[in-house]
Amino acid sequence: MQGKKTRTKLITLAALCIGSFGAQAQANPKPLDFWASRDAPVEIVVDAPTVRIAIWDSGVDASLFATQVVRDASGEVLVRGYDAFKNRQDTAMAVIPEAVLKRQNELNDTLRALDDRDSGVDSPAAMAIAERLKKQTSAEAAEFDDVIGRWSGYVHGTGVADIALSGNPNAEMLIARMEWWHGSPPVPCWTRELADREAESIRDQLQFLVDHGARVVNMSWGRAERAYLGNLKACAPDMPESERLELARYTVAKIRAVLIKGMESAPKVLFVGAAGNAGSTLKTANPATLFALPNFLIVGAVDRNGAATEWTNTGPEVTLYANGDRVPARLPGGGPSFPSGTSMATPVVVNAAAKVLAVNPAMTGAQLRVLLEQTATPNATGQPLLHPRNAVETARKVARG
Repeated sequence: MQGKKTRTKLITLAALCIGSFGAQAQANPKPLDFWASRDAPVEIVVDAPTVRIAIWDSGVDASLFATQVVRDASGEVLVRGYDAFKNRQDTAMAVIPEAVLKRQNELNDTLRALDDRDSGVDSPAAMAIAERLKKQTSAEAAEFDDVIGRWSGYVHGTGVADIALSGNPNAEMLIARMEWWHGSPPVPCWTRELADREAESIRDQLQFLVDHGARVVNMSWGRAERAYLGNLKACAPDMPESERLELARYTVAKIRAVLIKGMESAPKVLFVGAAGNAGSTLKTANPATLFALPNFLIVGAVDRNGAATEWTNTGPEVTLYANGDRVPARLPGGGPSFPSGTSMATPVVVNAAAKVLAVNPAMTGAQLRVLLEQTATPNATGQPLLHPRNAVETARKVARG
């Protein structure tokens, strides 16, 4: 969950590339003509075959997607999940304390207020949360960060899924759930054994998604080196810095190797990853997703006008940009939010990719990536911007020969 702003970074660590969730629904501006004019309306893909997408994230409130979630033979939601200790836990949402779950409405309101504040929206909620944070004692700040950090991770995948499926009845969803550490000091404290278990869980989930027919996989996460360093600095302060760095790099390299091997063996699938929100190059951030494959696409974020943002990660590996600025997305329970970040730009691309496959299902992952990139148009500073309408219309022409 790589936060877009300083406070949110502290809250959410760096597991999933989340921005900050929220905004009062009435404060959200109407969609700008810039992106609306590029959209591929659902009418374009009416009567098209179903396209199976995967939300590989922190979990999804499947009740919001009852008609689009993939189920097993017994009618249960088809999911492959792992908890923070990398043990199998096949639930669509993370298992968190009942005391936290009972605060859902309060915590959702807090996320909306934080997003207003981080997005520069001067709503009453944003002003109230800013004042609250200013008055917190050290103990209150630690408790706040712990609970909001856990809740941010808990809701992240639901927002991602809502964006990926938005306006596309031709798509259905597979769920792979992963869980991050939480608390201060963080639990669990990172170890070499956990690194191995993490890599194995990622290998298993990737294979699960491919085996169950996913054609596009949303990966709004990166597993960046600095996240593991932050964990160890907080929970193992006596560990020499050189050992922390060695373990962090061992983890990143181990996960990267698993991802490369799994993606190479799934040429029909397009994997779509988030660039991250540290405002650095991908090389500096060193996520486990720092590699190039024909069927792997890394997405950066621009704003609602298509202009560059100061917080998106960049680099030659980031070959497509999409709107990551206050993107409409529901929270668990169905409440509105308008989160920002590359986590939100990524499912915007996945949404477009699923529409392309609806009109041309024969495309491979590599062909789909090339099409999305070649139909993009540059903004004023040269970033290639996703153009769903161009992509869908081109795919239809190709399918017709």
